Amino acid sequence: MLAHLQSEADPVRIESLADALGLHRNTVRFHLDALQQQGLVRRVIERQGRKGRPRALFTAAPTVPPVSAAAHHGLVLALLARVQADASPDRPLAEEIGESWGSSMVAPGQRTTAEDLVGVVNGLGLTSRLTQQSDGLQLQIVRCPFREFTAGGDRTVCRIHLGLMRGYLAAGGADLTVIDLEPWVTPESCRARLGPPDVPGPDRAERAAEPNEGSLVGGGPAETAGPPDALS
Repeated sequence: MLAHLQSEADPVRIESLADALGLHRNTVRFHLDALQQQGLVRRVIERQGRKGRPRALFTAAPTVPPVSAAAHHGLVLALLARVQADASPDRPLAEEIGESWGSSMVAPGQRTTAEDLVGVVNGLGLTSRLTQQSDGLQLQIVRCPFREFTAGGDRTVCRIHLGLMRGYLAAGGADLTVIDLEPWVTPESCRARLGPPDVPGPDRAERAAEPNEGSLVGGGPAETAGPPDALS
């Protein structure tokens, strides 16, 4: 209902909402009351242009973020295309963007930890958890709202997230970093491996390539297959 109201430039009547959504008018009133109480919908009175009792009209509050992500989809694609065009092995632009972003999330004097990283990652809409495996500590990302942007094997978003995690931990003086990020290590999850920040680059790259050639360890674009379903 809120998504429909956000698609309407002008306030609408309950009858119009009921017809558009295939709902009973009383059902529409019930949901409108709930949306009003949360400050998501505004009720206005139509006073001009007609005789008789003024009618109540409803409109989405202008400050409420869009329910649909459609408004952001094109913008994200445009920005990713520019990053892809400007990036090179000598200029890992996606990681640099991520590192700057991650560093900006650290408060002055804050000491970052792996547990803090979980909160940051989950705050971005990625559902993750820490697990201890035989080869070390891992951050398992079990839900990613950016999955569709990795369709076809593009890893620009993944590289931004890799840089973000590294930048966040480094800016807070953490005693660990993200060794690599493996997109879609299973059809529904990604995996970031954590380890000491002083692991040499070449050794890190060799170890990262062993379990999964699609691991992201920094550098230029990765040509890997996307998730089986492409979209979630």
